[in-house]
Amino acid sequence: MITLFSKIRRKLADDNNILKYTRYAVGEILLVVIGILIALQINNWNEERQTIIKEKSYLRSIYQDLKTDLGNIENNIKKLSNQYAIGFKVLNSLELKETIRIDSATLATNIGWELTQIIPVERKENTWDGLKVRGSETLIFGDSLKVLLNNFYGDFDINIERFNQLPKKVREDLRLETGKCHDYNSVKGVYENGINSYGKFSPYLRFCILSNDKIPALIGAVSLSCIVNIGLQKELKKEVQSVISYMENQFDFLQKKT
Repeated sequence: MITLFSKIRRKLADDNNILKYTRYAVGEILLVVIGILIALQINNWNEERQTIIKEKSYLRSIYQDLKTDLGNIENNIKKLSNQYAIGFKVLNSLELKETIRIDSATLATNIGWELTQIIPVERKENTWDGLKVRGSETLIFGDSLKVLLNNFYGDFDINIERFNQLPKKVREDLRLETGKCHDYNSVKGVYENGINSYGKFSPYLRFCILSNDKIPALIGAVSLSCIVNIGLQKELKKEVQSVISYMENQFDFLQKKT
């Protein structure tokens, strides 16, 4: 190898081609460097393209999660509002403020079932939760969006915790007290329209409910909890609508069919 380099050096010296060889060598080095730089740039472009594709995919998933959350919140508001309306109607009926009384069977159903239902307010783990668990929030560009998502889901989790702490026991107590008023053994001697049951306008059922001071108070407590939770859910609705609106304004592709 040394002999070969010596021969090349002597030939270059003899032919006085050192300058030409140097230019050639420098040119080759430059070509290699330029080739490396181009390859790196292409690789960077590809990585950036893949990152953008991945971010768009995550953004679409987050957007759909928010739309689902909005639908669930609206459903919660509807159920809570219905429960509150039933409570208000039952209290009016018990106090005989309505011209048409609720029939006893409906009254028992409303108090013993509709007003004692615990409406589940919850959310499943979603795309944003998964990114945070993996420490991959950086895949979502834009600090403003991250702040909005963290604030909304933070408030959502607090709301769920508060909701679950509100009087579940009140509903359980209401069902227990109402159950005492339509036990078959207690009403078997009550005849109504020739039917041996507490029937449509059973005087026993109404008298039992009216004579139990706990029942109106429990209905009032359930109604109050509905009002509180409707307010909390409406605040969440405004917040999630704000996040959805922000995403739609920032990312046009979200509303396009893919």
